[in-house]
Amino acid sequence: MNISDFAGTTPEYRPETFLSARLEGWGVLERITGGLQQRFTVQAHGHFDGAELAFTETWTFDDGHVDTLNWRIRPVGDGRYVGQEDRLDGQAEGDQAGCAFHWRYSRDVPQKDGSSTTLNFNDWFYRIDETAVMVKGTAGRMGVPFATAHVLYRRLDS
Repeated sequence: MNISDFAGTTPEYRPETFLSARLEGWGVLERITGGLQQRFTVQAHGHFDGAELAFTETWTFDDGHVDTLNWRIRPVGDGRYVGQEDRLDGQAEGDQAGCAFHWRYSRDVPQKDGSSTTLNFNDWFYRIDETAVMVKGTAGRMGVPFATAHVLYRRLDS
């Protein structure tokens, strides 16, 4: 699948506009071999100042573990984006076309026991309508995925 496959589809998904709001989300993590691994909720909010999107999302997992990400995302032209977050290894890179957004990064992910693990993420966002976005993402190590996330974000305000 290529981002260009989504050119011309609507409604258009642009992180700087969709994520510039209060959002809530729900999701599940599945093992790559199948089966439910975890459930979670997400509370998020963002603000775009015309140059950079400041976006904070707090993930609360069913085991009580909480992970907060503080993103700074910039459009750099031609449907391309770059992002920073305190626990990233390097920077995130994204591509947008039509209703889709492809986001890739490596992040040191804190675990419930206090340890952390660096994971590679490969996320596809699909805008459904004015208030909903679905995400299918994979997490893995050294390019080998071991979990799939299915997330629904709902925009609460404009």
